[in-house]
Amino acid sequence: MAKIALLIGVSEFNSHDLDPLPKSSADLEAMKEVLIDPELGGFAESDITVLKNPNKQIMEDAIYDLFSKNKRKKDDLLLFYFSGHGITDERGIFHFSNSETRKENGRLRPTTAISSHSIHTWMNECPSRAMATILDCCYSGAFAKGMSAKGTANALIKEQLGGEGRAILTAASATEYAWAKDEFDLSAYTYYLLEGVRTGKASLDNDDWLSMEELHEYARQKISDAKLEMTPEFYPVREGAKIRLFKVKITAKEQYRKELQFYLKRGRIPNYVRDRLENLREKLQISQDEAQLIEREVFAPLRQKQENLKRYEKALRGALNEEGSLDSNAIDISENCIKLILLES
Repeated sequence: MAKIALLIGVSEFNSHDLDPLPKSSADLEAMKEVLIDPELGGFAESDITVLKNPNKQIMEDAIYDLFSKNKRKKDDLLLFYFSGHGITDERGIFHFSNSETRKENGRLRPTTAISSHSIHTWMNECPSRAMATILDCCYSGAFAKGMSAKGTANALIKEQLGGEGRAILTAASATEYAWAKDEFDLSAYTYYLLEGVRTGKASLDNDDWLSMEELHEYARQKISDAKLEMTPEFYPVREGAKIRLFKVKITAKEQYRKELQFYLKRGRIPNYVRDRLENLREKLQISQDEAQLIEREVFAPLRQKQENLKRYEKALRGALNEEGSLDSNAIDISENCIKLILLES
């Protein structure tokens, strides 16, 4: 199976109709760095094409080659990443900008951009059953203090680029802006996607791979927590949600933590397991203090639950001793204790 990626960033434009996007170039470098990391993306550098500020012909040829029916095989994994302006024409058709894209009287001149219809045709002809598309797109230049706004792709992205075995991640919905925070070197969406990959925190099922769905959920939640007015969207088709782009890099401490979490389900660590954990600790070169700290963190929720149960038992015994039986008042006390336990556990 070949893993092929095309990364395109358009930050500069010959025309003054489109605002420059200085972070698009940095987006490309960061994405490539993660893709070629053998512990994360595992892509061969020779299988990654990076285009910075290409003209229309060069960009169109590269996209065509990525999905070429004469070059690709059924089990190939293809990634198309784009950071730049996305523009819709009067008919609502989505176009990808390039360095030559321009507008006339405020409207896109279609011959200067690349239509999603063309790309969709090439995708449909491509035999690959695993095609991932990540669009950190924008099209207008609204600005706010400390931030530069990026306009988004349109509502027809799924219709125009969706297909069997495909997954599309977009930075924002059709009616929102995608934001580039000044405190980041990258666009906000790309920043959070790659953060989820580098840290492994995007993993939801604790397996060794990150799916497109997991990447989407991580970035969506982080952007929501940052209170950015944008809503990343995810368009999976057939098995597209399960496309695995990145591996999870597990640190020594995380590996030790996972081993402890296995025994958390049992409620304790059996004595016969202690020697095994000690051997693992030495193998992973984790200090005893670090191992003890990890164990305390892993078992903290269980200990809290046990403490809450003791408090409940004490309160219940007190009610029984005082009232002699569980009358309505004692039952109310009991129910309140249970609610407290549920809230704190």
